[in-house]
Amino acid sequence: MRILRFDISTKILHWSHALVFIWLLITGMYLFLTPKSLLGDPFIKMVHVYASLPLILFPLIICLLGRSARKDIKELTEWTYDDLNWFIGLLKKNKIVSKGKFNAGRKANFLMTLLIIAGLSITGFVVWMKSMFSRSFVELNFSIHDSLTILSILLLSGHIILALYYRESLKSII
Repeated sequence: MRILRFDISTKILHWSHALVFIWLLITGMYLFLTPKSLLGDPFIKMVHVYASLPLILFPLIICLLGRSARKDIKELTEWTYDDLNWFIGLLKKNKIVSKGKFNAGRKANFLMTLLIIAGLSITGFVVWMKSMFSRSFVELNFSIHDSLTILSILLLSGHIILALYYRESLKSII
């Protein structure tokens, strides 16, 4: 008997978020690596800026519509003593079974993703609306935005590697 781990709203949230995020990484890398990266290609810059809106709005819409997604988010944001034991077991190379749907590693990934997306959204807004801010503040936000992008690439890489390693997790989200 197969147990449904994620419902359709959670799967749509995950994959729509992943596709938009990868699109933003591609367009952002193009803007970063082109010779006129500070100004950027106007069309690619526009595509990048407007593609960031679904990254923020899709989770809000799906959380409003999907009861299961809200329940998952609630569990992902609740930390217990068992989660600390999970990390200690990981350091000691002991396998500790999580009592809930999500282990502490998944919760940490969710929290880091939220923080990085919030940071990218804020710094991206400052860069987008650069005429409202001082030049030095905009340049600082460029640097922070770039640093958060590097962190997000590392987090995404780890997420993909672990999903491929733990095939059951991958099967449950597909």
